[in-house]
Amino acid sequence: MKINQPSFEIWLQESGPEGIYRQIERAGRVCYKSEDHRSDDSARPFVERMIKSNHTAMLEHGTVYLTLDASPVSSNSEKAPILPPEVEKYVRNKFSKVEIADGKAYVTTNLRVLAENQWMDDLALITDPSSHHERRITVHFTTQIGTTREFNRHRANSMAEQSTRYCNYAKAKFGNEITVNQPVWVNLLDPTTSTNDAQVGENTLEKLFASVMAGTATDLENWLFANLAAERAYMNLTANGRKPQEARAVLPLDTNTELVHTALISDWLHFFDLRALGTTGAPHPDAKVLAAPLMREFQRLGLIAG
Repeated sequence: MKINQPSFEIWLQESGPEGIYRQIERAGRVCYKSEDHRSDDSARPFVERMIKSNHTAMLEHGTVYLTLDASPVSSNSEKAPILPPEVEKYVRNKFSKVEIADGKAYVTTNLRVLAENQWMDDLALITDPSSHHERRITVHFTTQIGTTREFNRHRANSMAEQSTRYCNYAKAKFGNEITVNQPVWVNLLDPTTSTNDAQVGENTLEKLFASVMAGTATDLENWLFANLAAERAYMNLTANGRKPQEARAVLPLDTNTELVHTALISDWLHFFDLRALGTTGAPHPDAKVLAAPLMREFQRLGLIAG
């Protein structure tokens, strides 16, 4: 069993259509841990297959910025100006953000909107984001399943998560073991747990069993035992022919997972309010340990005010 510390990484999207395709592929391959299939020319076919199969959820991770002419098509002073149809369609789309300024429409949307509405020709009109575009930012989290349950409540965000249904941790690509993320309370008990593999190796399941059953095990020992027992059960089930989607029933909430969130800056501010600042109540410590430094990184990059 491996023990990880939670972490995050901001994935800034590259410019141009190829940047959109690569961002989608990068997010989509997290689900099945198939990053080894990425190549210099694999992104566009990956996205095209998704569109053809109507598997469009991952397309949300590709952000599209457009700058369109917003000159009114009607000058009737008795009525509000009528925007050009190529602008109005995004104004009416609830998954797009539009700012009108200086006769231009600054549109922030995503590739799923274009694909599902047959607006793919608009890719020819993409621009780099300006100060008038609301930015969308992608963050890759490595944390435990218990924490992603908190993060995935932010339903306005676009999400992609490693699938315990399809990932088989008994395979060599996962080291033939499960990985757990170390919760804050365990780190407070013993900060060396995540880096001291010998400690996990010496405190084997068999050695821990007696003290756990007798009620004399420490908090750290109880945590190690529970995760080691889950790992043993998972490996036994898969060895007996159970599929990952069946064996996953015994995986603990601290099982390591990867989660990709893409969201507008306004949605990230709401995320920080709840998970870092606790404006509606104390955040869960395992959520705050990621959200607070992520907020500071957004500030350092100038994505939000300091």
